[in-house]
Amino acid sequence: MKSGTLVAILLLQTVVVMGILAHSQAADADDDFPKCCDHCNSWSGAQFCDDVGPRCRDGCVNCRVVQTRPVKTFRCGDGRSAFPYIPCPPPCKNN
Repeated sequence: MKSGTLVAILLLQTVVVMGILAHSQAADADDDFPKCCDHCNSWSGAQFCDDVGPRCRDGCVNCRVVQTRPVKTFRCGDGRSAFPYIPCPPPCKNN
């Protein structure tokens, strides 16, 4: 792979992450990031809660409908900066 292509890919990835974080209202550990998250991912200096279910959990700011049939399904797509290091919230308890 040519170095120019690699640099372009890295720049695009940075722009995507910055765009996601710019739309998030999360700023620190006491923010609107969900208090629990079953699918928390960290990459490129950011954390993302990517839970899917019949409703969005409390604290989810970026809730979107991802499926309407046969059952309406929602996805929480919240993101926040992982610097300084903030661990992912604990998994949600299934009641």
